[in-house]
Amino acid sequence: MFQIGETVFYSGSGICRIDSITSREFGDETRDYYVLIPEHAAKSVVYLPVDNQALVSRMRAPLTEEQVLRLIHGMPDQECGWIEDENSRKREYQRILRDGDQREIILLIRSIFLHQQQLKERGRKLHQCDERALREGQQMLNDEFSHVLHIQPEEVEGYIIQMLDGQTA
Repeated sequence: MFQIGETVFYSGSGICRIDSITSREFGDETRDYYVLIPEHAAKSVVYLPVDNQALVSRMRAPLTEEQVLRLIHGMPDQECGWIEDENSRKREYQRILRDGDQREIILLIRSIFLHQQQLKERGRKLHQCDERALREGQQMLNDEFSHVLHIQPEEVEGYIIQMLDGQTA
């Protein structure tokens, strides 16, 4: 069980602080909820039922700095493929974003980015579902990496590029 005051990564909202655990009554049922405050959306509040394992399983401790640096340094070596069938691709995006595994999110971002580059060469643009998944993936990655690295979310991409450039120099 997570504790009040703990910082967690929740795949639906990014880095959050557990503000409290409260009981709420809906109809005839009273349930306990984690009250999560997203770090980069402090006016938002997420109520997560303590007894809902499917949702609670999407909550975890943030990565460590060592884990983030390992993910960054491993980026050039990661293979990514493109799923041609749009419906299959959407389902895979939803699974990856729901699970919140940063390695898979990096592959999602990379795959969409490479596909976007190919489309640009032909004067075409990404499908809306691909753009949305790219934005959500980047937001989730930036949110956690910025928290762990103590930088602003908008600085994450530059930080990654700088780290990778230093790696090849």
